[in-house]
Amino acid sequence: MTRRARALATAVLPLAVLAACTSSVEGAASPATTPEPSPSTTAAPDTTEPNIDVTPPPPRGVGLLLEAHRIASVTALVETSFPDRTETCFPAGPTTSPGGLEGTYFTAGTASEIVERWGFVTAWGQCNQTADGTYGTITLVMELSDPESAARAAEELVAAQAVDGYEEVPIDADGGALLLTQGSDATVQAFVPVGRMVAYVFHEGPAAAAGDDLTRLLTDQVGLLEGFTPTPQADVPALPTDPDGLQDLTLDPPGEFNDFSGPYDFEGYLRIAIDPARERELLGGNGFAGFYAKQSDDGSTLFAVAVYRFGSIDQTNAVYDGFAELESTAFGGTPFVLPAIPEAPCFVFDAGSAGFYQRCYVGFRTQLASVDVGGLTAPDDYARMNELLPAQRDLIDD
Repeated sequence: MTRRARALATAVLPLAVLAACTSSVEGAASPATTPEPSPSTTAAPDTTEPNIDVTPPPPRGVGLLLEAHRIASVTALVETSFPDRTETCFPAGPTTSPGGLEGTYFTAGTASEIVERWGFVTAWGQCNQTADGTYGTITLVMELSDPESAARAAEELVAAQAVDGYEEVPIDADGGALLLTQGSDATVQAFVPVGRMVAYVFHEGPAAAAGDDLTRLLTDQVGLLEGFTPTPQADVPALPTDPDGLQDLTLDPPGEFNDFSGPYDFEGYLRIAIDPARERELLGGNGFAGFYAKQSDDGSTLFAVAVYRFGSIDQTNAVYDGFAELESTAFGGTPFVLPAIPEAPCFVFDAGSAGFYQRCYVGFRTQLASVDVGGLTAPDDYARMNELLPAQRDLIDD
């Protein structure tokens, strides 16, 4: 089950906790239809001569989202570093413009001009919090022009974030960090360049552990980035929109696609999974061979359709059964019988004020598909699922 679909049932961190962060998702682009990401609202860049040749970012287009999905694979999973932060939150996911980056993650006037000046390409973020919402953590990876630009951007971003009580503190790494202490708790931020990438972390916790926590986060994040090769800017527009051949097998849901739509490799998929640890074991142990998602909003209704490919029929069946078990146990779903396909594993979740959402599975040979319908006013409103699940089954049953 993907994060975006489950967001209806997930609390977001309070604005006071995440400074200027919001829970919005930028843009409504989709690799399935190749529209451009949402336009930037960035102010005019600083015209100060940077003294190095900054490579211009790729033209706006779907390639920026595809590159962001690549970056997802090397954005540290918060719950790997801090297993107590089990609840997903926002901001998270792709950000394709300097203005969108600032509006989502940073205080106004502290980031967009800096990253634009240093050739911002695109970014991906993760967000998790403790079950009671007391502490939250964000990991964010930004792609810049070149290594020197990334180093200078990290330095300037640290200086720009030294507001609202944050003070710069030394760290045993390139880049820099900031600390805000409030009684026995502390919030730390850090920006570390790794090649063309800048890793950003935002972490809340007990003040006594702040140094060790930051070291743990940065070690995990930098380790992932050291093995990553960003796409050359000129090649970003030509990134494949359907590397696994699953786009046409994935049903187009109603409404307007969001930026989570598109292909993901295995590690990228785990960044939108509800339970990365369990799903790593289940999917990784059964020949995961591709994944494509289409997510959309149609008024107050949310839709998510996903198709997985595995190495054999037996592996597909194992994941089909495994997901059904996870839905009713770890994810807390209530099983129901869908009139259109009574044998399909189907589950409904109570999302409180966001209504109810349903998820059903169908499989055929090496393909497994899931369909979500959210924002329902009644748990037994099967009208849309009765329509969508058979249509999705027919696509993979050809």
